[in-house]
Amino acid sequence: MNFAKRLSVLVLTLATIFSNTQALAATTPPPVLNAPGSGLSISPLHNQLTLDPGQATTLKLNIKNITQNNITAKAYVNDFKSDNNTGNPVIITDPKVQLPTSIKKFVQPIDVPLAVGEKKEVSVPITIPAGATPGAYYGIIRYRAIPAGSAAPKEGEVSLSASVGTIVLIQIRGDLKERAQLSALKVFNNDSSGTIFFKKPNKVGVEINNLGNSFVQPFGKVVITNTEGKQIYSYEVNNNEPRSNVLPGSKRMFINSIKNIDKPGRYTVSASIAVSDGSDVLVSQKTFWYVTGGFLLAILGLLVLLVVLTLLAYRKYRKSRRHTKRSKR
Repeated sequence: MNFAKRLSVLVLTLATIFSNTQALAATTPPPVLNAPGSGLSISPLHNQLTLDPGQATTLKLNIKNITQNNITAKAYVNDFKSDNNTGNPVIITDPKVQLPTSIKKFVQPIDVPLAVGEKKEVSVPITIPAGATPGAYYGIIRYRAIPAGSAAPKEGEVSLSASVGTIVLIQIRGDLKERAQLSALKVFNNDSSGTIFFKKPNKVGVEINNLGNSFVQPFGKVVITNTEGKQIYSYEVNNNEPRSNVLPGSKRMFINSIKNIDKPGRYTVSASIAVSDGSDVLVSQKTFWYVTGGFLLAILGLLVLLVVLTLLAYRKYRKSRRHTKRSKR
């Protein structure tokens, strides 16, 4: 194979490698609580309490009838679990299922009669047994609108109205084990995560794994630097009030938008996260590349130039060796 053929084969091979890089670079990584059309509205949608074993209290809820009929707001208590990604609750509607973290044994909501347009403040008793195990407990108190009087379902009929609910998180004081891990740091372009991007990455995700028996509310900072090590963007993780929780035994990905990834090149994202005031700081770092067509062509051209120079140098070396051998003869 002569020099020209060798060079053409090499260029085709490099082009094939770079054309396949894009396909390999990016990997593709419940119920509404106040549902429209449910006939009811409820507030607040989220309640978090910290109680002692043996303590009793009441939870105040506001429920309104927004139907055109008198109704009974029928109360239910459901367990839920995390979806291990967004933190959205996955409600368990099977009444036979009761998780170890259930609040069913603590709360006693009652049905609430409501006239058309009526709004009531409802007191839900919460009682923690004296021997309750310390830790995190959670569930959803739901209300479903059941028509009253002549509009009520007949025997054997079922009301198909949707329901509204409020999340209840209860932390019982005692021997709480607060352990967490920064289990993943990801960069995204929309919904696809990866390390090499041909379109500007626009999100960063910080995944926290709660290994303890209490709620954790992680917080901290994410910093992005460019090839020169210059900071180009930063933001605070879980920077809302109140902070979002990670349930015990679950993971949650905190995703935020990023910007200023304007030039092709190598970038580094660094995360420093704590799960409570005074806790150890969890640290993680990830490098990613933003490349464009022009950037790839420049790299390809540089590689081709290096290959050509190497082959020319090799041919010159071969000729020099042959000339040396002839001189010795």
